[in-house]
Amino acid sequence: MYLAPEGDEIAISDAAADFLAGAMPIERLHSAGSADLGAELRGQLGEMGWFALALAEADGGSGLSAVEHALFFREAGRQCAPIDLLAQCLAANAIADPTLRSSVIAGDVGVALAIRDREGLRLIGRADAAYAIQAEPAEVHIYELADLAAEERPALDPANSMRTLAALPVPIETTTGPSVWKLGQLGTAAMLVGLAEAALDLTVEYAKIRETFGRKIGAYQAVRHPCADMAVRAEAARCELYYAAAALKEGRSDADVHLDAAKYLANTAAHANTDTCIQLHGGIGVTDEHNAHLLMKHALLLSRLFGSKRHVLSRLLDARLEL
Repeated sequence: MYLAPEGDEIAISDAAADFLAGAMPIERLHSAGSADLGAELRGQLGEMGWFALALAEADGGSGLSAVEHALFFREAGRQCAPIDLLAQCLAANAIADPTLRSSVIAGDVGVALAIRDREGLRLIGRADAAYAIQAEPAEVHIYELADLAAEERPALDPANSMRTLAALPVPIETTTGPSVWKLGQLGTAAMLVGLAEAALDLTVEYAKIRETFGRKIGAYQAVRHPCADMAVRAEAARCELYYAAAALKEGRSDADVHLDAAKYLANTAAHANTDTCIQLHGGIGVTDEHNAHLLMKHALLLSRLFGSKRHVLSRLLDARLEL
């Protein structure tokens, strides 16, 4: 990729868009029991090889790169894909045991995302997930969840379930290094870019058909100008996402800086665009039957994973770019 997807990268992005739109459309979230990654869908994703795009062929992966990883999760973000989709991909890249890694890649076992919560862990993913991955900037822990009693917690985002473990379990594997964290940061930034774009598309389509005072609302400056702002935010976040993915693929020394910048711009674009989407839809935008609130809730969760606003800005204060 040279600043924008090309060739096979576009083909992979299009294939991911078609598959995800059919397998997990955002409309599923209006039905009960639609949270998380079900076993059947997990198997389909594993069969297609989506969990191991950025994993070397020698380890059972597709041998592609961070670019394809970002393109896939951008499309996943458009459909409010559950967080355990990302957790499954990260586990495929983190687990050292070849037997367990193969099971994760194939989707035979589920993996939840674990986040430190005081003295324990907060788990995002299905209640029957067999494992959990906790990724930090310098190390990664894999936990086995069998026989661990987790307390269910209400989740704002209907795409995900949430539980907590009061105590920190003993990991079955621990690896050092930032590579998995970087893939997590890139994946969440890509999903947020997808959300920002989906919010823009939803708003523009509505502005073409909704009428007030005998005119389409898209004819009014009070609607056109916010739509233009949404487009600029999405474009800026998408461009930085592509640059960060290419920098990570090429091993540039300033890849970390671009990842932080991509996450910050993606956080900002997703928050602002989903908020504007609701505002420009008017009363219908706050109804449970509409998709607008699904985009916002998903953005609020993703923006706090793998680099919140304060975290990435603090790192960018002393950033140095490669010349």
